[in-house]
Amino acid sequence: MKAGMPKKNQPPAWRLFNPPVLLQLMWPRLREHRWRFIMVLALVPFSALAATAVPYLTKVAVDDYIIPAMQAGSLAAYREPLYWLVALASGVVLAGYLVEALYVLLLQKSGQNLIADMREMVYQRSLRLPRSYFDTHPIGTILTRVTSDIEALGESLATNVLALVVDLIKAMAFLAMMFYLNWHLTLVLLAAFPVLVLLLRFFQSRVRLSFFRARQALSEATGFLQECLSGMKTVQLFAAEEQAVARFREKNRQFLHAQNSSNLYDALLYSLVEGVTTLALALVLWYAAGELLAGVLTLGVLVAFMEYIQRLFVPLRELSQQMAVIQRALAALDHINQLCTVSLDPAEERPEDDPHSQATEHAQAPWEFRELVFENVRFRYSPEGPLILKGISFAVKKGQSLAIVGPTGSGKSTILRLLTRAYGGYEGSIRINGRELDCLKATELAGIISMVHQGVFLFSGSVGFNISMGREAVGPEEVRQAAGYVHAQQFIGQLEEGYDTPVNQGGANLSAGQSQLLSFARAVAARTELIVLDEATSSVDSLTENLIQQAVEKLYQDKTVLAIAHRLSTIRNADLILVMAGGEIVERGNHNELMALGGAYEALVGELEAAARDGGDGGDDGGDDGGR
Repeated sequence: MKAGMPKKNQPPAWRLFNPPVLLQLMWPRLREHRWRFIMVLALVPFSALAATAVPYLTKVAVDDYIIPAMQAGSLAAYREPLYWLVALASGVVLAGYLVEALYVLLLQKSGQNLIADMREMVYQRSLRLPRSYFDTHPIGTILTRVTSDIEALGESLATNVLALVVDLIKAMAFLAMMFYLNWHLTLVLLAAFPVLVLLLRFFQSRVRLSFFRARQALSEATGFLQECLSGMKTVQLFAAEEQAVARFREKNRQFLHAQNSSNLYDALLYSLVEGVTTLALALVLWYAAGELLAGVLTLGVLVAFMEYIQRLFVPLRELSQQMAVIQRALAALDHINQLCTVSLDPAEERPEDDPHSQATEHAQAPWEFRELVFENVRFRYSPEGPLILKGISFAVKKGQSLAIVGPTGSGKSTILRLLTRAYGGYEGSIRINGRELDCLKATELAGIISMVHQGVFLFSGSVGFNISMGREAVGPEEVRQAAGYVHAQQFIGQLEEGYDTPVNQGGANLSAGQSQLLSFARAVAARTELIVLDEATSSVDSLTENLIQQAVEKLYQDKTVLAIAHRLSTIRNADLILVMAGGEIVERGNHNELMALGGAYEALVGELEAAARDGGDGGDDGGDDGGR
């Protein structure tokens, strides 16, 4: 199980908001929704005007009609104009509600559409990340970015951010009207605003940091949970349930403490804002009482003023809650921003119209393969790590077969990882058809190379889908041909629904041998010239191995094959065999030539033959380069 993401010497991620790469990537999609946002901003002034007009109409009713009627002792002379004023106020309120309902609807719809687009964009970005990124980052952490972080961002973008803008416009309208009615009272009210600003600034960074820590803790807990669930068989096999629960409890408690901290700041901010606004209201009433008794202030102005204050302080009270949600969204945006700032392979960063890049519409079509060349390739997994490959050089031409053998840790699998661009940053040159590997986009590489992994991953879907992988160029007929090529049609024909038989997640309802045959068929269906076999026969039964060996022999005849193998049946027929040790090629040649040398290859063959005689599995050499 992975312990989590490595710590790097970098500024706290919560300070990495500017500039948000995600928003830069999303700008084209933001423009698609710009008219809805423009309509929202165009409707806001009408809503603000309606909200501002009602208290003023109340002031007119009190000062011009109710007070004079009370002084005259009769309402008769003022009844009709007062009715008209009430009708006008009712119409303004109704119009304000309709306008507000319309812009809220537009706001919600635009926000949700934008979040859906953003989720798709982040998922697409995740699929383009280098495969080495997934070696150092738990899948659960990436899953959190695409799900809960996007959801937290959507909660804010869909409502709070633009609602904050709307409240700001309304607050400016209220303040303007309050200055018009009585600028003395307005100045008294504004005396409390510096205190509010200081409170918001004090809590802003703390709330955001606490939310960032909470989301970081949630991400780590989710990553650990995902890994435990994926490795549940291993956990149960070694009776490690208690240890797994203890580690999850620790991570869950970290999230709980971080969440409680953020809730504490949120509650403190809300209560302090509520207290300051109450004190400001009391201060205004105290000052207004003297003005009213002195005859400087009319009762209608005071009534309207108090209503404006209530309307002004409603968004101020909500601001603390909105700020908490926005800070949560900014913390989520920081996390998503980290994912979007991961460097892609140089070829993936290249624009589609770059002259070194081929048209994307041909990306799924097989490309012509002529030659693969490794020239003095040196590689280490980290700048301070040891050299794994030390000056590797070889060439494979179209139609040839190459087998790479050697003990664990010799660098065999590293060669394949470089060839399939799971890792970059090598020294020397790797060329396919004369073009440097770094200049080939992933879609181009997929049109040249197909790989059969030892660890097969099957998706939830049908047997046919796991062969075609949804590729348009691989139809039902191509699926059947590929299955027949590797002799997989024998077991597929015995399935109840044939090629439409559902496959459980990870291929749980298929044997290891059947899964391996589907993996072979998947590679053959791609119709690429170069087939890479990563110890593809090391974990299957003898019957399936026999079927796969027949397929390998056909591949040797029909395709260009590069194989990491420890089975003599796979190695003997190769045109060229590379014997590796310590990251170097110590011997090269065909089977007969290497046996004649009487060196490392002869010793390896002796070990494999002895293992075969003893009924072993063919002498597994680990083939994983010690994890590298």
